[in-house]
Amino acid sequence: MEPGRPCAHCTVQGCAIYENRPEIPCRKFKCAWLADGDVIPENMRPDRCGAIVMFDRKWNGWSIVKAVAVGDLIPEETLEWLMAYARENKIPLLWQENLVVDGKKYGAIRNRGFGPPAFVEHVKHAIGPEDIMRL
Repeated sequence: MEPGRPCAHCTVQGCAIYENRPEIPCRKFKCAWLADGDVIPENMRPDRCGAIVMFDRKWNGWSIVKAVAVGDLIPEETLEWLMAYARENKIPLLWQENLVVDGKKYGAIRNRGFGPPAFVEHVKHAIGPEDIMRL
């Protein structure tokens, strides 16, 4: 499985191999919507918000919120919710989208970030200063 591409076993009815799904990642992985039901509102369910959200992730020593686009891009309203959550909880946000420029897909993943100044300084070289937004 890759960011921005649905699982080959995903159907309109759900998982086609649910009873026989593999341990990793399917049985072990829990996105924030499943793991922290009270924190994530119903409209942030991955199939509704366009992103898989993960809390309690680590990135270069930082505790972060991570989001991965379900399609090419994470919808603006989802990013707004994620940024508000990050701001309120004083935790950086990293998200991944497919690289799309002027409607053309490049087959690459684009990492983007949002966070406090210290986080911005730490990551600006890793993912590019144009993709970092300060809290």
